[in-house]
Amino acid sequence: MTLTGQRPRVAEHGRQDLPSLTGLRWFAALLVFGIHFTGMALTTPPGSTGLSGFDQAVNDLGRTGFIGVSFFFVLSGFVLTWSTPDDLASREFWRRRFAKIYPVFAVTALVAVVLQLVVTGVRPGWDVVLGHVFLLQAWTPDQAFVFGLNPVMWSLSCEAFFYLSFPALLLVLDRLSARGLRVAGALFVVATFAVPVLAGEVFTLREPAPPALVPLDGFENQFTYWFTYVFPLMRVTEFALGIVVALLVRRGAWVGPPLPVAIGLCLAAFFVNRELPPPWQRSAGMLIPFALLIAAAARADSRRAWSPLRSGPLVFLGKVSFAFYAVHVLIIMHTMGGRVQTWLADLGVISGPALPVWGALVVLVVQLAVTVFVAWLVYRFVEVPMTRLLRGARRGVPVV
Repeated sequence: MTLTGQRPRVAEHGRQDLPSLTGLRWFAALLVFGIHFTGMALTTPPGSTGLSGFDQAVNDLGRTGFIGVSFFFVLSGFVLTWSTPDDLASREFWRRRFAKIYPVFAVTALVAVVLQLVVTGVRPGWDVVLGHVFLLQAWTPDQAFVFGLNPVMWSLSCEAFFYLSFPALLLVLDRLSARGLRVAGALFVVATFAVPVLAGEVFTLREPAPPALVPLDGFENQFTYWFTYVFPLMRVTEFALGIVVALLVRRGAWVGPPLPVAIGLCLAAFFVNRELPPPWQRSAGMLIPFALLIAAAARADSRRAWSPLRSGPLVFLGKVSFAFYAVHVLIIMHTMGGRVQTWLADLGVISGPALPVWGALVVLVVQLAVTVFVAWLVYRFVEVPMTRLLRGARRGVPVV
């Protein structure tokens, strides 16, 4: 069985390669990196009741970095719809997706287990390990299970569900008219806004919940946090919107701003989104701007129009962004986070438990550079060769 039936005539699909979207991947990964870096609070003395001025400014700028995950979900639906051959069998599609994501996931999960044993001396439970092995960690509201090894990989558990659902979603959505697609896209956006509100009104916990491992940021309790932010069934609307946008662009039926305007709208929306209720900040507030940006970047590439996002350095960083995303928390949490101040104090570089502003900036640059280098190693020696091996692809064939 192939992924779709007979598709309408494609009007704007002459350019399969979309380097601007690859460049955008880097900015999304950088947003997620930023929110985890802010948690280090490098210039605030331990035990302080509030953040230092510098840490507060960094937190204000990076506290909504989790929107990078929402971008990846929309982008995933778009790119898979754009790039998957019409006659590709569902089984082959799933095999390709497994080959693309699982080797990096498996290696970083193994590293996470080793680091947890070496650094903390605590052995992760077998239920946590097995949940990660089978990419099921996002299906339980227990934060110890969801974030137990490599915390950010809960999103890959969602992606695995999206991949399983993709053939059916594409089969249904591809049969809609352009008007039907626009209605479906609007419904996905409304659902993304409505679910956090409804969940907060409906779900309450009758028994004390275990301590939260990550801040709940305005959610009623751990269950509503999980249900609206982590639960794959609730995040599939973002992935499905990406499919809708790709189908409209493919058919030449997309109506949206050009790339420069879409970039400006996204930047403005970023600051507006920070003022929305916390549950909306994580996906709903940026959903429409992200859809506009992704469509505009794809159209710019397909028409060979101007784009600042397809420069060589950005495309390189975009290519390693999955590996960057997979390793960055492990580097922050287990090798640098919470230890930089102690190391520098022992060396006599600083006199107290908090870093000066210049020291925090140096740590940021070093940590970012180290993470990019490690990501390149993972990309070069794990992601690319293992993807080709598992797909049976020849050397030189692009890996997407």
